[in-house]
Amino acid sequence: MRTGNRLIPALFTAAFIAAVFLGAVNTKARTLDSLCGNLPKYSKPVSKSQRYGDIEVTEDGRRLWVYKNDRLIWQLPQKIRAQDFFLDDIDHDGEKELVILCWRVGRFGRRRPTWVETDEKTWSQHIFIYEIRDDDVKPKWMASDIGVDAVSFDHSDGVVIITDTKGEVTKWKWVSWGLEKI
Repeated sequence: MRTGNRLIPALFTAAFIAAVFLGAVNTKARTLDSLCGNLPKYSKPVSKSQRYGDIEVTEDGRRLWVYKNDRLIWQLPQKIRAQDFFLDDIDHDGEKELVILCWRVGRFGRRRPTWVETDEKTWSQHIFIYEIRDDDVKPKWMASDIGVDAVSFDHSDGVVIITDTKGEVTKWKWVSWGLEKI
């Protein structure tokens, strides 16, 4: 009798492991989306490409890739969802940076203020800025939650222009180290 009681949980465990192994259960995708919910309806992803010399940046379906001479050199991590991007000389150093309006789980990432004990487990909107040098894409500045429900994201002469869900427009400029509202 005891053998039968142990057999049923063992069969369920074996079936689950087989399902994961065969791809019937996508645990990574289910975990992120089911724990955090869907992104807000105002967050509309774009499908576009932008070139700068031999660099091409492509976004499609919240995924983003950087190519150099048609060879993939970088992609946005899977746990981050792109909403929009542009290439511009945001820090006025003569080189264009990749500026991404994106979503990630939590407000702060790995490093958070000392007074915050745990990060939230919901989607929040961020601006990430990357430098593209040679065959490398490196983070330059990664904003915490921007505190604005951005519907659109644009730029002009190194100024980031954000329109929120209420139609209010804010402008942000690179000052010293990071974007500041102007």
